[in-house]
Amino acid sequence: MLLLREGGRQLEAFGAGDPEPAVDWLCRRGEKSVALLAPKDWWDAVGRRIEGVEQAEVLTLSAAASQRPTKPAVVTRRLTVDDSAAFLAPEIALEWALWGWGTFRALVERGAGYVVPFGSGFAAMAWVYSQAGDYEAIGVSTVLRFRRLGLGKAAASALVSEIIETREKVPLWSTAPENEASVAMAQSLGFSIATLETFLRWSRPQGFIRTR
Repeated sequence: MLLLREGGRQLEAFGAGDPEPAVDWLCRRGEKSVALLAPKDWWDAVGRRIEGVEQAEVLTLSAAASQRPTKPAVVTRRLTVDDSAAFLAPEIALEWALWGWGTFRALVERGAGYVVPFGSGFAAMAWVYSQAGDYEAIGVSTVLRFRRLGLGKAAASALVSEIIETREKVPLWSTAPENEASVAMAQSLGFSIATLETFLRWSRPQGFIRTR
């Protein structure tokens, strides 16, 4: 079984069961880089076909309803449908920001986001970038010159409160284990470590497809 999520040049895949048919198809998706989360027998199946595969660990933290963050002192506001240009501005936008939605309107209408306004744009923003059942994964981005001022934390705090209190979902926070600043911010908002998972990553231009 193979579940897929595509966005830009990235393909995210989640595998289970017999790896052979799915991996054979996945390894031929040469136009995109791939991130695969699957059992270890899938790793061997990928390794037989592709050289240059990297392993990347992803740390996921979760926040329970009893761990509501304090109200931020920084002024924040909710994202609206009129914020598309500011949300996608080069200095703050992340390539994967809308992968879970496809469009900005879908994010605003079915998800949620909070921003710290600055002029006609944002100094920082936090948004739900993916949903799965009772879980909502959040992303945070801060313009470079405004980092270490607590603005990203303020936007994230407002969003986490809405996810827990209004949307009645469980917020998730994913980051690289070595990203100490991200882990510290999550923990300061009431998140605790839930899982540590290993992804396989590869890109066709850098890798080599083996032939059999």
